[in-house]
Amino acid sequence: MTNPRPTPVGLYHILQDFECPTASVRVFRMTSAGDAVAGHIHRRSMQIYVALEGSVVVDIDGAETLLEPYAALPVWPGSRHSATPVGADAVLMNISIPPLAADDQILAPLPQHEAPDMALPHSGDDLED
Repeated sequence: MTNPRPTPVGLYHILQDFECPTASVRVFRMTSAGDAVAGHIHRRSMQIYVALEGSVVVDIDGAETLLEPYAALPVWPGSRHSATPVGADAVLMNISIPPLAADDQILAPLPQHEAPDMALPHSGDDLED
């Protein structure tokens, strides 16, 4: 690795941190005792999340997806994303293209809810004409 690696965002245990000229790969374990990848954004790198062991909920811009072992999910640059293990410990891999740089990881707080008059209706809501 030639560039400084990004500091972990959240609480997890890095098992492998690999970088080559065109991509980087990070494999990490999250315990069911409160570990999680905190919400963050990458400006340049896209990532592919792959569940290796256990189940993980990945939240991308407020849309949650359950990843079971060997399932993959793309995370595009500019998307706020986080990951949390479900039920038991989990091992997750993320592949970053181009390699994730130390300055390309911005911690992002949870988005604030919209004002009630700006919110879109939910399925099953009683709508007035």
